[in-house]
Amino acid sequence: MNDLKSGISVFAATPRNTHLQCRRQQGFTLLEVLVAFAILGIALGTLLQTFALGLRNTALSEEYTQATLYAETVLAGLGVEEPLEEGSLGGELDDKYAWRGMVSIYEEPDAPELEDNGLLPYHIRVEVYWRDEDKERHVGLDTLRLGMPDGFR
Repeated sequence: MNDLKSGISVFAATPRNTHLQCRRQQGFTLLEVLVAFAILGIALGTLLQTFALGLRNTALSEEYTQATLYAETVLAGLGVEEPLEEGSLGGELDDKYAWRGMVSIYEEPDAPELEDNGLLPYHIRVEVYWRDEDKERHVGLDTLRLGMPDGFR
């Protein structure tokens, strides 16, 4: 039934037309909603995991920075108050950090003898260590320093 004079077409409501109109108004199917939630869950989980890893790496970086500062401080103080002597050293820095060190005479095969001048080259290694969860972490620094031999004090 078409009314050609007014330009308006009128269709009789058939079961097929009614079904198409209802189908368009129903929204998303349950499967589509479940898939969308699964994708959202995976994306949020990955985002949270990345954020937590970033926080952990920031904290670990701060610990390594603090340990390096402690190692530089200990290394700068060795041989200043007391003369350098061969052997092992160590101590506590605070509740979390401790240090150990080793002082030995440095021997270079082709180097000129410095002992005649009253000086010896010492190899100094300082290591700052701390416990992080179940791991022991450490930072080590090495240097060479001239010092007086034991007999010249």
